[in-house]
Amino acid sequence: MGARPTVETRLDIAGWCQQTILFFMNFAGRQSVKLVANGMEALRLEDLAAFVATADSGSLSQAALLRGCSQSMLSRRVLELERVVGGRLFNRTGRGVVLTELGTALLPEARALLYGAKDFMEHASSTRHQPAGTVEVALPHWAASGSVSALINRVGAQFPRIRLVIHESYSTDVVDRLASGKLDIGVYNSKHAQPPAGAQLLFSSELLLIGRRGAPLVSSGTVQLAALRHASIVTPPVPNPIQAVLRDVAAGLDLDLQIDHEINSGAMARDVVRHSGRYSISMLVGLAERLTAENLAAARIVNPSLVLYTYCATGAKHRLSDATRAVERHLIDIMREQYAEAMALMAAREGRSPATSLPSSPAPRIVHS
Repeated sequence: MGARPTVETRLDIAGWCQQTILFFMNFAGRQSVKLVANGMEALRLEDLAAFVATADSGSLSQAALLRGCSQSMLSRRVLELERVVGGRLFNRTGRGVVLTELGTALLPEARALLYGAKDFMEHASSTRHQPAGTVEVALPHWAASGSVSALINRVGAQFPRIRLVIHESYSTDVVDRLASGKLDIGVYNSKHAQPPAGAQLLFSSELLLIGRRGAPLVSSGTVQLAALRHASIVTPPVPNPIQAVLRDVAAGLDLDLQIDHEINSGAMARDVVRHSGRYSISMLVGLAERLTAENLAAARIVNPSLVLYTYCATGAKHRLSDATRAVERHLIDIMREQYAEAMALMAAREGRSPATSLPSSPAPRIVHS
């Protein structure tokens, strides 16, 4: 196996992104591009990354944290890029920075250059079709137990040259970051049964009512939705898909539910449930092993059931790298295994045979071109 190529601090990108660089210069009003030696002046990738991070965060200090450098270093990189393009990219305000007209026009091109550089180096780093490079993944909080370690172990064993960057995010954040191309892979929940473009259905799951052990509404394996009419319920705040499903179904049945508190943390919601007479609503995945440990009980909501759909999707980039595809395959397997284990545990608690809702075959998928 050949040696892994070194990523240079300054990458001469003239050969593969000449048109984008010319767009930079022409928009800025420069009629010519300075020649250095035999090629075009190289754009510094770290300067482009500083520009994009600052635009995304709206703050030099926050962008410095994202980039892992000092604020003064990040400011110098933005100033250097402004020098190269011949104009200001940001206006400084008392609350941070806002893009100028020039900055707004160049931001999509800067993102394209960074994505292109990443793809270029991933291909250069791959030897004998061995995927390599960084893959950024976002998972919901319920996937923290077991899924992350399994993903790192499996990917590390089969693809040692893939580096994972894993975030814990809420479903709405995952969808937004996928749409903006800031993630390679994301797992999220939705009330919609139809997979969106670029997504695969992992599983569908019935929602559970969670209560303190011995609480009347969770004393058996199931609870009628109508029985929740007079219960005090805590849910995640809108636009969380759990509350969206609950409100949609209840409205269709003219059922007035008492959601008296909204808590944006599963751990906090369970703590409230343990120390009060309130209930919460949750998926089973990621919760089954906590029920006994946290003195909680669960009952499936029925008549009608409340169903949530969990998807795995790839970011809206111009292409998927081999590394992203490899990680996605492992992640899908791990998520479905975790779901099957949770369903089996719940079935055992209810004394019934497990009935999983896994797709019998991979859902149709549209790959970004």
